Amino acid sequence: MIPSDQRPPGEDWLVRRLVDLERQVRELQAGRRLEAATVGGGGLTIKGGTVTIRDDGALIIKDGDQSLIWLGKVPFGDGSTKPGLVAFRRTDDGGRAAMSLFDGIWAVWDRGGNIVMSTDEASGQGIARPWLPVTWAGSDFTQWPGTTSGSFASVCETAVPRQQPQLFVRVRHTTDVSGTTGELRLMCNGDQLGATASVGFVVNVTDFGPVPLPVGSFGEVLGLSVDCRRTAGTGVVRAMVTASWTQQS
Repeated sequence: MIPSDQRPPGEDWLVRRLVDLERQVRELQAGRRLEAATVGGGGLTIKGGTVTIRDDGALIIKDGDQSLIWLGKVPFGDGSTKPGLVAFRRTDDGGRAAMSLFDGIWAVWDRGGNIVMSTDEASGQGIARPWLPVTWAGSDFTQWPGTTSGSFASVCETAVPRQQPQLFVRVRHTTDVSGTTGELRLMCNGDQLGATASVGFVVNVTDFGPVPLPVGSFGEVLGLSVDCRRTAGTGVVRAMVTASWTQQS
């Protein structure tokens, strides 16, 4: 007699088995997979395919609890969420955004949360920040501004918004009569930047900087001036700024 555990199953067993397999296939096809998943140290490799994120989803790269890169629906400063990309600074570096892309507007941010570089979306072309100055100056020293004052008086002045921490200024200077001497200095909101330069009866060039700008708020307008004074003689002490710019530390 054949033992019971070795007997072939009846026909109904095969039917039940097929029905059960069909049910499992339908469940797998209709099921939502990878609702939550973790990929270990081996990583995830996609060859020749794409990763699609739908329905207001986002891709977030983290280091511990800190978000480093956020792509997709990203929280915006006004409390809303918009499609975009943000790269964040580390927590020990302020934790604020370092680079962002919202509604086609690309921007780079400093540690204080200020935009230091961005595209100009209003016009549709070029950059919004930084502003790049182009300096022109006269070559005829007899036409340069000057003074005969024995105390410092402004002969050139301008204004610049604070966007970078240092300033460079090139000044050409001379007196217009032999035996006349003088001095000049660079001023910013009442503070002298760099050393005092000597002026004589010869056309010379003095470079100031790069010198640190006085401490202040980002974006504030700074008043700059070149001040001159006569120290001897009867002629005029003259000066002309031929180049200037702000720059990084």
